[in-house]
Amino acid sequence: MMADFARQILNSPTVAGVVEEQAKLRPDATALIFEGREYTFRELDSWANRAAQAFAKLGINAGDRVIWLAQNLGVFWPALLGCAKSGIVMTPVNWRLAPAEVAKIIDDAKPVLLVGEIAFIDPLKAIDGFTAPKTLFVEDGGATSFESLIDDCDDAQPAYAPNSDDVVVQLYTSGTTGLPKGVVIPNRCYTQLRLAGAEVDLIQPRFADETILHALPHFHIAGVNFGLMGWERAMPVIQHRQFDPAAIVKEAQTGRPLNAFLVPAMIMMILEAAKKLAAPLGGFVQVSYGAAPMPEPLLDAAISAMPRARFTQFYGMTETIGGLSTLSHEDHEKGLPQRVSAGKPLPGVAVKICDPETGDETAPGEMGEVVMKSNFIMDGYWAKPDATAAAVRDGWYWTGDAGRFDENGFLYVLDRVKDMIISGGENIYPAELENVLASHPAILESAIVGLPDDKWGEVVRAFVVKRPGGDINADEVVAFLRSNVADFKLPRRVDFLDALPRNPSGKILKTALRKM
Repeated sequence: MMADFARQILNSPTVAGVVEEQAKLRPDATALIFEGREYTFRELDSWANRAAQAFAKLGINAGDRVIWLAQNLGVFWPALLGCAKSGIVMTPVNWRLAPAEVAKIIDDAKPVLLVGEIAFIDPLKAIDGFTAPKTLFVEDGGATSFESLIDDCDDAQPAYAPNSDDVVVQLYTSGTTGLPKGVVIPNRCYTQLRLAGAEVDLIQPRFADETILHALPHFHIAGVNFGLMGWERAMPVIQHRQFDPAAIVKEAQTGRPLNAFLVPAMIMMILEAAKKLAAPLGGFVQVSYGAAPMPEPLLDAAISAMPRARFTQFYGMTETIGGLSTLSHEDHEKGLPQRVSAGKPLPGVAVKICDPETGDETAPGEMGEVVMKSNFIMDGYWAKPDATAAAVRDGWYWTGDAGRFDENGFLYVLDRVKDMIISGGENIYPAELENVLASHPAILESAIVGLPDDKWGEVVRAFVVKRPGGDINADEVVAFLRSNVADFKLPRRVDFLDALPRNPSGKILKTALRKM
């Protein structure tokens, strides 16, 4: 049913305080749904207290790191909240990485405890020189069972009093341009981001029974944020173990109004699954998206398939707690030039465009590196003061993204600065060509990278994925681009792939493509 109320957004000084307050205000309201089991806010807070007591029993102290190496299990949330209640730093790690990569991150984080699934932890034993910290498993039963340890503890509020400067999570960057770095995020960043979001009514529910659909990996900034954002607004969170397009389509048939955060690649797969299953997607009432640009043809298809949904784009990165700018639903209207922008900066966020070489601010409308300042920038990179100093200068975070502002204050993010191709002295932004190719009916998606060239420095190389049944060859790809872009931007080589390599947050791994 349609809500005729204004849903208050709780803004506790701590992450754990949000659920604690909801447990007092609405103890019997549903907070979490995982694989058929429902938990009220009172039960979730009690579960988190028992997790905090379990950490205390193990001798884990404030400031210690706990590695989480598991899929999107329901028990992650009380573990996160239990850490937050105790000043312990939750450090989720990408379980899709190779064991050697996981081992490097664990070595970097220096945790006192590793919690995860046996399938992801066992392969670490084969890594030469790697010694695991104390380890507990999320599978049921046995002396090494994390959940059994929690069940054996009482739910007394822990003695520790968390504060706004306590670090809540340490999330490792995707490593698309190098080795992952641990991004250190304290409570105060979440508090300040909530204040900014409340000013512009971000993901404010419109229906009394609106529910968060959560299928994002917990090792991603949005995977942590989106669950918390739901609880700040007293919405239950339906937690999916992992992203499964068919399962998401099935969820959309239940009658619950769904509020989801998805990356464009997820949206594309959901649309394909819905088409295959001949199932409607009217259950979506809000769709937030980010992590990668949304090509206009995909945006049009999503808006058509989800007619009840309000669309919001988020632009940000782990270092800015996922926040920098947003594009409102109204600005997605067809025909508006800003629908392909990243929107406008959030309240309290200052953004400037600078020359990445000189550091000077560019003239209005000119391209450069997106640089931002806010009170929710990370504390820094874990144990990497030089990398922190290079990224945050005089309070300004240098994003590494190339962008510009238009005359109406909309921010256009064109590409990573390092992905820009310089050919014969001309700057070529891959996203421009990728957006053009996205409009071809035979092309599902594409990626543009620079190919080293003795004469021109670099030339353009295109990787293309055809739609099922699509028929197009390399010459036709070039011909299609020729009618839309200058000749110097045309690819000198076109390769066809079955799929583009991506990291778990949906970003295309152009470093992998360059190695081909």
